[in-house]
Amino acid sequence: MNITPIKRVKVGEQVYMQLKKMLISGEWPQGSKIPSENELAEMFGVSRMTVRQALQKLNALGLLETRLGEGSFVKSVDAGETMNALIPTAYLGENSVNEVFEFRLIVETGSTRLAAQRATKEDIRILKDIQRKLIQYNVEGEIKKFSKVDLEFHLRIAQISRNSLLIKTNGILQDVLARSMDEVIERMGYENALLYHKKIIDAIENRDEEMAEKWMKEHIEKNKTYFTKR
Repeated sequence: MNITPIKRVKVGEQVYMQLKKMLISGEWPQGSKIPSENELAEMFGVSRMTVRQALQKLNALGLLETRLGEGSFVKSVDAGETMNALIPTAYLGENSVNEVFEFRLIVETGSTRLAAQRATKEDIRILKDIQRKLIQYNVEGEIKKFSKVDLEFHLRIAQISRNSLLIKTNGILQDVLARSMDEVIERMGYENALLYHKKIIDAIENRDEEMAEKWMKEHIEKNKTYFTKR
């Protein structure tokens, strides 16, 4: 076990960062009990309160769990849970809409290309079912339902990519993406989504990676341009 003595500069942050690194790297096996607060305080050369505060932050991140009367134990490291704790659901700020569009342009176009390579017949069936729901909610004027299913379409593209990092990233940012999607639909309406989703589905079904990526890019850029002009 390699623990570096702590310098008296931002002591609590150093303890926290070093412990987090050890947990993520597997220094302590998942499910194992880590040293007590007193033992860690002695190892680091800091106060017990400093160690306790670091452990509380690690608990909040989902890296540790503290059991009353037993101590702290290493939880299964799940990147999604850890990142979820770092992203507040009220994240969206002044420049957030542009940032979401930028994220989507980078990530979703690549996801769509992969989806065109890897989609199964069942994947295509699910995408077409989603499109039928969108058409129905358009007819019924159900904005909230349309927005929810619209997001489902885009998240499904990531699922079809079969890339675990893309899937996890979209899952982590789902609250942010959902809020952005609500605003897009409320301000732009339904037609852009219905038009481009059909083109994207056709391209994926035809295994046309270039066109699938092109239509997704154009779809997102049109949304972004609309917001920028307004």
